[in-house]
Amino acid sequence: MLWTVPFSAPLARWWREPWWARISLTLIVAGFVVLTGWNLARGGDFSFYEASARSMSQSWHALFFGAFDPDATVTLDKLSGFAVPQALSIRLFGMSISAIALPQVIEGVVTIVACAVLALRWGGRGAGLLAAAAAASTPIFVSMFAHPMEDGLLTMALAVALVWWQRAVLTARWWPLAVCAVFIGVGFQAKMMAAWFLLPALVAGTLAATPGWRRGLVRAGVVTGAAVVASVAWITVFALVPADARPYVDGSTNDDIFAMVFGYNGLDRLAPGAVPGSVGASSSAGGLGATLAALGHALTTPAPSGSGGSPTLTKLVELPLVTQIGWLYPAALAGIALGFWRYLPRRGRPGTPVSVARFPLVVVAATWFATAAAVLTVTRVPHTAYVASLGVPTVLLVAIAWREGARLLRSTRRHLRLVLPAVVTVQAVWWVVLIGGARLPAVLLVPAVAIGGTGLVVGALAALPMRGTLSHLRRVAPAALAVALLCLPVATSLQVLDDARDGSGGDAYVGVTARGGHPDETFTVSSPSIWGGTPQMSPAVTQMVAAARQHGGGENGTPLFVTDSWALSSQVIDATGASVLTDGGYSGHVPVFTTDDLEQMVLSGHARLFVVASGAPEGDPVRRVATGPGCHEVKEWDFSQSKEGGEVNKVTGATLYECAGE
Repeated sequence: MLWTVPFSAPLARWWREPWWARISLTLIVAGFVVLTGWNLARGGDFSFYEASARSMSQSWHALFFGAFDPDATVTLDKLSGFAVPQALSIRLFGMSISAIALPQVIEGVVTIVACAVLALRWGGRGAGLLAAAAAASTPIFVSMFAHPMEDGLLTMALAVALVWWQRAVLTARWWPLAVCAVFIGVGFQAKMMAAWFLLPALVAGTLAATPGWRRGLVRAGVVTGAAVVASVAWITVFALVPADARPYVDGSTNDDIFAMVFGYNGLDRLAPGAVPGSVGASSSAGGLGATLAALGHALTTPAPSGSGGSPTLTKLVELPLVTQIGWLYPAALAGIALGFWRYLPRRGRPGTPVSVARFPLVVVAATWFATAAAVLTVTRVPHTAYVASLGVPTVLLVAIAWREGARLLRSTRRHLRLVLPAVVTVQAVWWVVLIGGARLPAVLLVPAVAIGGTGLVVGALAALPMRGTLSHLRRVAPAALAVALLCLPVATSLQVLDDARDGSGGDAYVGVTARGGHPDETFTVSSPSIWGGTPQMSPAVTQMVAAARQHGGGENGTPLFVTDSWALSSQVIDATGASVLTDGGYSGHVPVFTTDDLEQMVLSGHARLFVVASGAPEGDPVRRVATGPGCHEVKEWDFSQSKEGGEVNKVTGATLYECAGE
């Protein structure tokens, strides 16, 4: 036994619910699939990550090590666990934009169902349906899960982890905690330390669910320890593999995967230089003093412009982030207040079986929400999808607020009956603040306001003393207020039906500003593009590839060429699957190859062609070899596609060199 629950009851299951509840959940999921799949074939990712997915689909060796290129010479600058489902999808369906994006749609469906299960077990079918609908209409979810991004697997993994933790609490078993830890580990492979946003919440929730603080600390330690072990297991295996049998670790200057994970993608975001060996950290950097100084600077310095580039301490309530995640902030805060007010054990009011079962999830949702908000507040948010970490706890807190408010609608006290209508009213005031910046088209905004207003009126009337036929309003008031709560998020999310408003794999975002739109841009439902889509190279890169092939690149098992620019190689790998070797990594400062390595490749005949990016420093190994003895610039551009208006159209920004081996 894990801990003693004061009652014994079977876990709530959706298949045991009435037919109308199951159909309602199915329709919610179906609506989400329509929104995310509408432009699926148009929703390509950042070519750097797509290239890794395609490389991993072509080689089990590249798949295991999360390689960037088919020859598995270098990894991504982050863990590639998020790309594993993408690679398997490409292997199954062939290369297309839809094949890369399909796993994220599935991850979104699992996330919605997980939210529905959590809320069903906590507060019944109504709370479950509201949680599912809130998740399916969260704008950042609708855009993010429609594109190949690492945040999709992270969000799904943490939602599922919480389902198993809740099962451990309700059934008093140890083994669901092990499954919970495994899914946190999966989330770690998707986006590293972001998966640990949930750990403080699980610790707090476990303490709340366990009688006796000593036993609670032990059990919280077990949960945390198992999650950390599951998280670092794979990178430990990676580190134990000899360097010559695996790819070089991007994001590090010393081929150290721990420096890449915990430095370049972790502490360096708060305190640059905190972890020696990560890109951007000098050998003398680091130490407690430097870390604290950098952290203080981060807390007091406004973030740079860009996504989430508003002043640090207010970015989550300002554009562009707030319209992607913040429509339900007031309801979420109300969920914290109502949940603690109702279920927190107090002197003179010992915990009841219901409060013992429900209070831990309130604690988890509130702590998760606070943790994610705090971290996002003090760090730069380079991509809007980062705020998806607030999505699941927000959804759960909204379901808690609605469930407690609906219960109070049956109270004999008028002021308690007004709680849920008051929450929706505060929401309406908050929406008035957001609508101007959100630039919702009138065709979506006007019906949403009308429907929401009607629901609020019904809820308010139901809170008043009434008799006769009007008393039936109380039966429909909870549903009417639920619709009122979600009307604006739904209207916002429906914009993804216009392919100019659905964001991209580089930056998930719903609205006209997703691609630089203007306030007067017309909302138009695009024709569906569900399957297909081919990654494209720019005309200049297409020309370079053709020239390289004309000069023997890619023949006899050799790479197409060696380059010092991932921006060029990623396009080629993504569109063609060809082997292209890349030095410098994402930052350009990662020593994947030394000059001696490249010279030996030339002498052995393994590499003959080199592409040097314009502006490459003199010490760049690719430039040194390509411009050294035995190499010459390729100037013949005699294929027909290269000529425009009778003049040779040379590739700008890069130069192709050919080197003679033995």
